[in-house]
Amino acid sequence: METKINSGKCKKVRLKCGFTQELYVDPIGLSGGLAVWWQDSITLSVLYRSKNIIHAIIDSDCLNAPRMISFIYGPPKEGERRIVWDSLRRLASGITDSWLVVGDFNDLLSQSEKEGGNPRAMRKIINFQGFLSDCNLMDLEFKGSQFTWCNKRDGAIVRERLDRALGNVEFRDTFHHAVVFHVDPVGSDHHALVVDCCHHEEKAPKVFRFEANWVHHVDFLSVVRRSWLEGAGVMDDKIQDLIRWLAFCRKGLMVWDREEFPHFQKLVVHLRQWLADCYKGPMVAGNLLEAEELVKQIEETLDREETYWWQRLRISWLKCGDKNTGFFHSSVIQ
Repeated sequence: METKINSGKCKKVRLKCGFTQELYVDPIGLSGGLAVWWQDSITLSVLYRSKNIIHAIIDSDCLNAPRMISFIYGPPKEGERRIVWDSLRRLASGITDSWLVVGDFNDLLSQSEKEGGNPRAMRKIINFQGFLSDCNLMDLEFKGSQFTWCNKRDGAIVRERLDRALGNVEFRDTFHHAVVFHVDPVGSDHHALVVDCCHHEEKAPKVFRFEANWVHHVDFLSVVRRSWLEGAGVMDDKIQDLIRWLAFCRKGLMVWDREEFPHFQKLVVHLRQWLADCYKGPMVAGNLLEAEELVKQIEETLDREETYWWQRLRISWLKCGDKNTGFFHSSVIQ
């Protein structure tokens, strides 16, 4: 966290909060300053520290945490921020484990992350986006207020999302359910961030989502037609008729989806096993035809899987046709 106070005053707060270990980078004047507190059950080995970055390895037998963690304070001045981003780029080049980066970045990823005041210069937004891309970092899902900072000036309110948590591909692969909570600000103009790497909540009812890969299936139109006719009834209200027909279509498509589209990876594994069995015996005409049919089914399944993930993709710079790489898949896990 950014402290804005020296380590002596921080120690008193740490003791009240019940933490046993500490690491500080004192502020310059009233700006910056970093403090990290942790318990004896955690070993934090610092690899790099500066007035804007604390980068460390985490070891713990009782805590399910990423292997690498970086705590960040982005300087208010653009030129100084670029120097910090370059330092993180150098750190990222040597990281192969799960990596969490969290802090006050003093930067925005889009104009939608600011409310009030003058728009953020697109140059700054593009530079910050480029920094994330260079480090293979992804913005983690958050819950709470859209903005994490407010100037609290009557008549000229400005709110921005300056604080965030980022994870690399390995982090997203390991912590599928990681969520960042924006805690309401008390005694500060910033929201505190709480990162829950293994967040679990009650499963919500499945929401109907039209799958793009359905339309390529030979039975799609017949399923829609059959479901539509099942919902046919005699009602005076045409709007209610339409709602009823759509409800029957939704139900019919969801049932058909469960039966016709099993889990992609499991299906591919089974198909590959059958294909391997074909090649074990003598390659007679029957086996050859069966093998060709299995290869065709595998290719169709992989195409459907790519369409499935593409429909859920939230990162606009990946173009249609990209394969299901680790980054592609990790981008949509949340």
